[in-house]
Amino acid sequence: MRARDAHTAREQDAIALLGSDAPEDLLRRPLATAGWELRAWQLVALHHRPGVGATGLYSVEVAPAGASPGGSGPAPTHACITSCPLPRPPRGVTVLHRRGADTLSAWVHPDDPLLPGLPAALDPAAATPFAFGPGYTAAATQLELRSYRPLRRAVVLARNGDERRYLKVLRQGRAAPLADRHRMLRAAGVPAPALAAEPVRDVVAMHAAPGTPLADLLMHDGADGVEPDALLRVLAALPAEVLALPARPPWAARIRDYGEGAVAALPGQAERIRRLAADIDAVVRSSDGGPLVPTHGDFYEGNLLIADGSVSGLLDVDALGPGHLVDDLACFLGHLAVLPALHAGYAQVPQALLRFLRAFDRRVDPMALRSRAAAVSLTLVAGARRRGEGRPGAAGGASGRSGASEAVSRLEVAEQFLAEARRLRSGGA
Repeated sequence: MRARDAHTAREQDAIALLGSDAPEDLLRRPLATAGWELRAWQLVALHHRPGVGATGLYSVEVAPAGASPGGSGPAPTHACITSCPLPRPPRGVTVLHRRGADTLSAWVHPDDPLLPGLPAALDPAAATPFAFGPGYTAAATQLELRSYRPLRRAVVLARNGDERRYLKVLRQGRAAPLADRHRMLRAAGVPAPALAAEPVRDVVAMHAAPGTPLADLLMHDGADGVEPDALLRVLAALPAEVLALPARPPWAARIRDYGEGAVAALPGQAERIRRLAADIDAVVRSSDGGPLVPTHGDFYEGNLLIADGSVSGLLDVDALGPGHLVDDLACFLGHLAVLPALHAGYAQVPQALLRFLRAFDRRVDPMALRSRAAAVSLTLVAGARRRGEGRPGAAGGASGRSGASEAVSRLEVAEQFLAEARRLRSGGA
């Protein structure tokens, strides 16, 4: 077996295990160490990083384990199990050795081993003076975990009266560079959120940016009042200093690796996916990416706020750096095209997709745009939402579209983009 196939097989095994009934026994160990007895559990999300590993996030219902003092604090509501390697697992991480399988590590949320600032960001006493400054009481602070990618990053919404702050929790050493990016963009007039304080323990506190999430507008009416030029303008406003930042490869540059991630998520489609990844790679390499310019690096509807038809908030600027405009635009289109499969409310998105596609075609090579959008859509296959579905001991059933069907729909979107790129390459209209 080739090394790539063996690695993919291990990731498939990890995904299958984390989505099975097996986590019940695995979750009991870190909870017992913390002084809690597991009563019920459910898989909330399964995060797969192709080539690295998979992490399951589980909701848990617990009760104090006898007279153990560890169960005297607030009852935990979540726990995690990962197959990702953790060098020198810190205290609080339970290492689980399984015969014939990769080592697994488990922890009780919020004690993420690679996000040391997360517990403080979720503690009103610690977060209040950092996020709001003097004069605000911790008793009035409400904290909500808005997003969490285990071992990578988290975003906490902090409310105190009418004030709101967003706390972005990062890996060690990454908060200061992110804060610098925010200052750089705001000095150039780009609407990145304003900092509320200097980073502490790799947590960046930001004021809430104004505007309505573009995702909400897309659900409302296909974002009919947002002209594509509004997105092009904010990208054109990125300052030249961005070119001096470290470059990150675009999604299309690692399409074969992401293809293996898709194979791990959909092993029954392995031949189809690998052929698609190879074909996308070939068309991307044969197309014109355009000149090197400042780019956002993760430009899609979830990172855009809109006010009066213009971009009023440019979020998640971690990947800011030199790149190609076509990759930012393809990132936007690749994400946009998969929305209808997420929720029936995105019924008007196909028309919006055509509107943005036509406008972007006037700025970049249409074949390059579609081939790279195909790559982005394929990268999203591995991240298709996976839910607990009626599992024994689960805290509830699943609702909505299944992860498998959602993943297949993303695969079909990638194939459609590639077909359009090929038609353009062959001289079709």
